[in-house]
Amino acid sequence: MAERPSRHSVPTLRILPPLKRRPPARLGPAGFRLALLALLMALAPAGPLPAQIAPGIIEPYNSLTELYKRANRLYEYGRESKDYGASRNALRHCVPLFREFINTAPRHEFAQRSWYRLGMALLLTGDTLEAEHCFNTVIRQYRTGHFVATAAYRLAAQRYNDKDWNAAAPYFGIAAREAVKGDLGPKSLYYQARCLILANKREPALKILNKIINDPKNPFTDYARLATGQLHAAAGRHELALQEFELLFGPRVAPQERAQALLSAGESAAKLGKTELAEGYLNQVLSTPGVSHTFKARSQLALMEARFVEEDYKAVVAMLRRGNFSGDNTVQSKVFMLGGRALAKIGQHHDAIRYFFNVERLAPLSTLAFEASYRRLISFYKVNGSNLAAQCDAFLDIYSASFPDHKWLHRARLIKAETLFHRGSIAEAGTAYGDIDPWKIDESLRPAVLFKRGWCLGDSGDNNGATESLTRFITRYPDNPHFQEALAKRGSAYLKLDDRGSALKDFERLLASKPDTILAAYAQQQCARIFREERKYRRMIDCYQKVLNDFGTLRQATEANAWYWIGWGYFKLEEWEETIAPLERARSLVPANYKEPASTRLVLAAYSLKDAERLKTEVLRFREELPDKPLPPKMLTWLGLQLFQVGDFDHADTFLGLAATPDEPANTDLIVWRHLAKARIQLRHFKRALEVVPFILEREDAPLWRADAFLDKSHILVGLDRWEEARDAALEGLALDPKGAVRAGILITLGDIAVHRNDFQSAASHFHRAANLFPDDQEIAPLSLHRAADAYEKNGQAEDAAKLRKILATQFPSWSAAN
Repeated sequence: MAERPSRHSVPTLRILPPLKRRPPARLGPAGFRLALLALLMALAPAGPLPAQIAPGIIEPYNSLTELYKRANRLYEYGRESKDYGASRNALRHCVPLFREFINTAPRHEFAQRSWYRLGMALLLTGDTLEAEHCFNTVIRQYRTGHFVATAAYRLAAQRYNDKDWNAAAPYFGIAAREAVKGDLGPKSLYYQARCLILANKREPALKILNKIINDPKNPFTDYARLATGQLHAAAGRHELALQEFELLFGPRVAPQERAQALLSAGESAAKLGKTELAEGYLNQVLSTPGVSHTFKARSQLALMEARFVEEDYKAVVAMLRRGNFSGDNTVQSKVFMLGGRALAKIGQHHDAIRYFFNVERLAPLSTLAFEASYRRLISFYKVNGSNLAAQCDAFLDIYSASFPDHKWLHRARLIKAETLFHRGSIAEAGTAYGDIDPWKIDESLRPAVLFKRGWCLGDSGDNNGATESLTRFITRYPDNPHFQEALAKRGSAYLKLDDRGSALKDFERLLASKPDTILAAYAQQQCARIFREERKYRRMIDCYQKVLNDFGTLRQATEANAWYWIGWGYFKLEEWEETIAPLERARSLVPANYKEPASTRLVLAAYSLKDAERLKTEVLRFREELPDKPLPPKMLTWLGLQLFQVGDFDHADTFLGLAATPDEPANTDLIVWRHLAKARIQLRHFKRALEVVPFILEREDAPLWRADAFLDKSHILVGLDRWEEARDAALEGLALDPKGAVRAGILITLGDIAVHRNDFQSAASHFHRAANLFPDDQEIAPLSLHRAADAYEKNGQAEDAAKLRKILATQFPSWSAAN
């Protein structure tokens, strides 16, 4: 709609809505604060406040009139002062005085003025929320008069600046109704009409505009007439619109509004089919000096559109070259679009390209820019421009997301594909062929398009489209050089669609056609894949064996892939021994691809073979290469126990430790904790062993195994040189009355502890009792007799010692303490 010159613009001072409508923390946008600061600085006085006024002090007063006068003097001083600080200080001091006056005499003749000035003081000191409350109070409480008008205008201006047209219009209406002097009334009526227009309330807007037109003293009558005409034109009432516009052609009308009326009249005349009249009006706009370029550009566009419809392209170009009128980018971009299209029609493609580019620059990423970019590609294609393929890529990158199904995208791909095809870049052209409808291009290009389209659709995941396109190619062009590749690609697409039967037929047909080595190996691999998915592992293994045996030297990746799946197949067949060599070969050829899957299956194969040494090697390697990958606790437990049995306590400790769950000890079998403790004792890792024993004692109920745990604890404490605690642990174990080797072990341990305490009598007794438990045992008996004899000797009982040594020599002649 028509804009009034800036001298009638709403003041930039922004006012927030009433108290109930906005949160208390809001102070308005930065624009308000800057405008307020500028206003206050402009009004600041040259000197400080009068000396008798001190901040925070209100002088005593004698009457309501004196109170009002004090507040009013401060207010007027604050408004007039040019010193920002003094002005703000004065305005702040007048606020409590006005409040006191209003509270004391709410019905006083100066109360309305006080409410308004209180609002202004609050506004100018930044308390916009309270200021709005004051203005709303003036409107609600007093309803009529000058202050109601000015308060409503303040509130309306805020909503107008916030573009809340529906909320602003009623306030402007109040201001227009109650204004009694100056231009406030006409100006408010003007802005009320603008708000209604911007809120798309045409009929109420026409009523307000009619009021303005019928008031000869209103300075906005020309605007109102122009806006009325434009509303009629927007509603399709061009005859009525033309009547309003023609009333604005006189010399008394401001040049810009006259130009706008001429422009609008030309547009309405064109809509009514009055071509000559329309061109006359539009040419006047173009010819009139000083008219805004915005109006000139719109006139130029309207004239060009009329000639373009008539296919008079040279006239369109002539109109284009009458001038480059910078104004609204949308209008100018349309001018350039029509100009570029007209230039292309008469074969001036280089000039057309320049105008199409300017459209993209002025209206980036718009529908108009999309059209301009496409037409620029066509003109480049016509002149065989350089980098056309790259330009097509850029066009597709920019516009594919916004216009995914548009025909111009397909044509751009065809331009690129044809350009690359004729230059011999077939592989690159295939990418562009992917989304082309092959039945819309020449027959000579159709085989390549069908083949490349099928290839590209398969690579992009549209396997139904790929099989459809490749089937047409295979059916129609069996002698084409790409026939074997098409079979391979279609077979792959069938596989992705889980149609293994059709895929197998394609790969077997391909193998029967004797393709080159790479394609043949690929076909065998795909056949093997199908057999793998169908769990026909013997046939799968045979296919991969053919890949390795029949095609000479293969790429390392191909060879490694074949070995891996052979090993995998044997693994599935549970032929563990056959699994190992192929998986090791795959892992050694391409470790990046097969380190994890091959190592995992090698570990499981060794476990299945119950080959502890091989399993240890594989698990150690697995842990080194894949430290974050877990292994089955059951397997680790088995391996740890096996290594414990053969005396490999170090690795038993490692694997049993991996199988254990110290954070949740109840989740680990007692057998793991028992052997883990014993392995660590053997390794003399006494502190680590001691961590485990509580897990056993907390859960073990069987007296024999509890006694065994106390025996282990006693050994650990001896190793830590904690002899008294060791003796207590041994005695706890003995109190459980264990039998057999556990009892003997406890007695021997108590004997060792007694020796450490120099209690040789007790030591000899413990050792002797241990020997008597297993008199025929070739380890416990001789060791116990030997230690008992030593204890007797240290206790001065040489005769008893001699008896035991004689028994030792007689019954165990081959035993030696050195053992």
